[in-house]
Amino acid sequence: MSSEIRIDDQPCDLNGTPQLRPGFDAAALADPATAREGSSMELLLPRSPRNDRLLGDAYAPQGTRTFNLTTRRVDIEWKGALLFSGTARLLSCGPEGYRLELRDGAPQWARSAALGMLRTLPVSFRMQLTPVDICAGWSDSSAVKFFPVVRDDYPKQSSGTGLYPAERLLSVDDYHPFLQLAPMVEAIFTGAGYTVESRFLESEFFRSLYMSGAYTSHDTSLLQKRMGFFARRLSTARAQADSLGRVYADPYRTQYSVGNIVETAQPQSVDEDGEPLGEQLFNNGGCFRQEDGGIVFRPLSEVTVGFEYFLRYTTEHRILDRNRLTGFDSLYLGTGSRLQFSLANRFVDRRNNLSPNYEYLVVVFGHKEGAEYRLTYVTGGKSQTWCEFSGRTAKVSTPPTGSFSNPMLMRRGLNVWIEYTLDWALYDGYLEERGTTTVELRVSSTPVTASPTSPVRFDTIFFQGAEPGMTLTLDKECSMRPLFSGRPGYDELLEFGDVARHEVRQMELLQAVGHLFNLRFFTEEPSRRVWIEPADDFYGAGPDADWRSRTDFSEPVEFEELSPGFRERRTWCYAAAEGAVARADEESGEEFGAWSYEMTSRATKMGEERLRNPLFAPVFSVKGYYANAASASLLQVGDRDAEVPDGNIAPTVVRYCGLHSLPEGERWGFPYEQAEYPLAAFNHAGDDETEPFTLTFGDLEGAEGLRSRYLAQSEIEDLRQRITLTLRLEPHEYAALFTPGTGMPDIRSRFRLDTGAGEVVAILEAVERYDPERSSARCRFIRLMEDGLR
Repeated sequence: MSSEIRIDDQPCDLNGTPQLRPGFDAAALADPATAREGSSMELLLPRSPRNDRLLGDAYAPQGTRTFNLTTRRVDIEWKGALLFSGTARLLSCGPEGYRLELRDGAPQWARSAALGMLRTLPVSFRMQLTPVDICAGWSDSSAVKFFPVVRDDYPKQSSGTGLYPAERLLSVDDYHPFLQLAPMVEAIFTGAGYTVESRFLESEFFRSLYMSGAYTSHDTSLLQKRMGFFARRLSTARAQADSLGRVYADPYRTQYSVGNIVETAQPQSVDEDGEPLGEQLFNNGGCFRQEDGGIVFRPLSEVTVGFEYFLRYTTEHRILDRNRLTGFDSLYLGTGSRLQFSLANRFVDRRNNLSPNYEYLVVVFGHKEGAEYRLTYVTGGKSQTWCEFSGRTAKVSTPPTGSFSNPMLMRRGLNVWIEYTLDWALYDGYLEERGTTTVELRVSSTPVTASPTSPVRFDTIFFQGAEPGMTLTLDKECSMRPLFSGRPGYDELLEFGDVARHEVRQMELLQAVGHLFNLRFFTEEPSRRVWIEPADDFYGAGPDADWRSRTDFSEPVEFEELSPGFRERRTWCYAAAEGAVARADEESGEEFGAWSYEMTSRATKMGEERLRNPLFAPVFSVKGYYANAASASLLQVGDRDAEVPDGNIAPTVVRYCGLHSLPEGERWGFPYEQAEYPLAAFNHAGDDETEPFTLTFGDLEGAEGLRSRYLAQSEIEDLRQRITLTLRLEPHEYAALFTPGTGMPDIRSRFRLDTGAGEVVAILEAVERYDPERSSARCRFIRLMEDGLR
């Protein structure tokens, strides 16, 4: 039989044509969470002996009523076309027959995404938390990259020596994990056995998007209240390096030591200059203490704890080459955490900008003992000897008047001066080969287990990397606090689940990404394919259909204005911001990243509707934080007013633009040591390398905002109509609507229709009913702004 309805492979009796009431509604395509319910339709079966047996005599009071006790499989086939395959449940019965709800069931991906956490996604990632591995990730294909960030904090008093501010050394704490969106979204579907069809997800733009990751986080407030502390130094300490180039933070050494790394957590303490430290110091439970002159952390109960250090010190240095200085550039924290940095040579080579009556310092980087040099310059079009010297450095001055250019360094050969081919530099004359540099860094140690009988001691910490005899001065502003959050420390092995610890389910990620780009999700279950595209691209992806001749005018054509269903103002915005963005919003009275559409129709509902992203918050970028690369635009994250900072940040989304060039004289720090840095931003004004872009909904700094994904839809909802009419559709044409890729019109198509009052172009919004015997479909369409097909 070519036309039949089967329940559990048993044919049902029909009384004329079955009236199918499909549950397709295009609005559900905008929210992937609705897929958890599956699609449904209603079916009315007549009463008959066969149907009564199949449905357990549900109409009779003495009937068995067993139909809904088990899952019932139903298939509807008409004229060779499979119109439906799914499950059935009995809703009601009456004189007219049995009313059934037919449901095709939620796709497996939807069930998995609704339950699965983000961290359980099968995304491949594995690395050691070291600066070397972090830098390597910027240019590889890893699904997780660590971008440099600026933690939101209160300004600290300026520091430094001479004309240069303190050098901010970067540790692994200055980077935060960011997770590439594309492999996560794809894994949600492929992990459940589905194939994704999406030009958008494969686009270079989408593959450049990353969301902030998160480490393990739990409520540490109780631990903080019982055992937390914040300790500081009270005095400055100075020591010289030993024969290994080390200075120790060991109170038991009489030489080469600055004593304890910090000294007290006692509230109301006063430093060596008589300045009170206010309320910032605390010592809950007395767990931070001095025992026999050394500091220890002796907790009240067993706990896993790491320690965050803020260190400021001044190191004696020697100019090593044009990029680096020799000095204290490494740190051992005593728990297996050995951190190596690099002291940048921030002095400017003046060879291309000589001034009259000015003193310079010549530094010959490849100098060998006994070598002699001649320095020349060009003046008046002729080369002249500037000076001759031996040794690695020399001071030289230009004459009071004249112009000078093209300095050249010569080396004495056997009987002739030859050009020096190794590197050398010409610095301002007020500099010396040896000087001092002030360094700042914030770093966390690897967590360890501590208990009342096995406390943590800090007497094995040392600084190294200097030449013997070089001096280190440890500043009184050094501080330390415990970290109970479980945040990983230096050199720990990380996998994807370790950096994706947001309490976020996979479905929430899909909803957040869908909100940003106005995505549509459609699943074709028999082929286990999922189509995902922004609305403007989704509609029009199917073949255009000229169905002007299909209108059945024996049934009414109804027109309904769309605008009465919407508020007069709709605003698309992000989740509540934190830190710097929240303060800026409060100050300006405006919400960063938001965009509003004002309806022109006066038929709307009054008031505003705010369409807020369910997950992502906006984020600022700042420049000037890292002195060696002051032009670098870095993400400013976190909240300085958080009660217990744990290193995690509000989920945000950024675009990664790859490695971005730095101006001459700027370099990224150790171990990368290149004149470029990883540019990741929420918005970027554009430059010679990168076009402007923004992830705000509104336009910003010449870049088009995400409003472009909603503008056409908003105009349609403002100015167009819903059109309900009846079409003549054969069963195979109706089935093709829900099977993209057959070459026939489907739900993604644009349809040209005859309304009787004129021709329109529209997209399918819903199918209200379908009569396969009469090939009659009652459909709702949304009229588009244009009235012609491509």
